[in-house]
Amino acid sequence: MRPLPEIPSTDARADAGRGGAALVEHYPRLTRLGYLVLPRSLGRHRRVLTAHALAQRALLSAHRTADPDRSGIPSPHLPGDPMASEDPLHTCARGLVVRAALEAERPWHRIRTAASLPQVWGLRLVPHSGGSDELALEHALSELSGAGRAACVLRGLERLPDARVRRVLTTAGVADPHAALAEADGVPTPHRLLDSPEFDPCALHVRPPDLPRRHQYTKAAMAAVAALLVCGALLGPPGHDQERDTSPARPRVPGPTGERAPDPDAPLRTRSGR
Repeated sequence: MRPLPEIPSTDARADAGRGGAALVEHYPRLTRLGYLVLPRSLGRHRRVLTAHALAQRALLSAHRTADPDRSGIPSPHLPGDPMASEDPLHTCARGLVVRAALEAERPWHRIRTAASLPQVWGLRLVPHSGGSDELALEHALSELSGAGRAACVLRGLERLPDARVRRVLTTAGVADPHAALAEADGVPTPHRLLDSPEFDPCALHVRPPDLPRRHQYTKAAMAAVAALLVCGALLGPPGHDQERDTSPARPRVPGPTGERAPDPDAPLRTRSGR
C-alpha cells in the first residue's frame, strides 16, 4: 500500500502564503521601474507588456534562489548601510529588472523576448495620460542612454544614494556607472512625477488598435492562405511525382485482329521448340 501524500503543515502553508504576498507586494514597484528604464522607441503598449514580463521573471528568479526565510539571497548591504532594512527580495529583483531593461535596447534581445511577452489580442494597453510635466520628463528620459535613464530612475523612484546607484548599475553590467550618473545630473527626476499614473503600467487604459490596418492585415493573411491551398492542390501531395513510372513507354501497334503487337524484345518460340 502506498503511503498517503504528506499534507503540508500549517507553517509551510503560511510560509508559501507570505512568499506569494511578498511577490505581489513588490510587483507594482518593479513594473514601474522597468517601464521607466525601457526605451521609448518600443511604444507604450510594448513597454507595458515588456515591463510586466521583466518584473515577473525577476521576482520568480529572486524567489527561487531564496529560502523560506529569504536567507538564500545574499544581502547586498554592507554593515551599517542605511538601506540594510530594505527587503532583500526586492533588492535582488530590482537588479534583475534593471539588467533586463538595459538589454532590451539590443535588437537580438527584442526578438528573443517577443514570444515570452504577455499576449493581448485586438487591444492596446497604455497608462493614463499625464500633464505637461510628465510629458516633459518622458521626453527628457528618452534623450538619455539606457544607463543614464536607469541612473535617473534609481535616484528618483528608488531614492538610492549615488553609491548605491553605482553598485546597482555595475551589477547590471554597465561599463561606466560614473558616466551614467553624470549624464543623469542634467535631468531632474522628482519622486512625485515618477510616481504619477503616467508611468504606472498596472493602471491602464484599454484602446482598440488601428482598425483599418488590422482589417488589411486580415485580408492579406486570408489571401496568402488561399494562395497556398491552391498551389498545394496544383502540385499534388508530396511524393506524387516519385510514384510515377519513369521508364520509357514502348510503342503499342495494334495487329490486324486488334490484338497488341508482339514485343520485339521477347524471345520467339517455334513449333520445334528451337
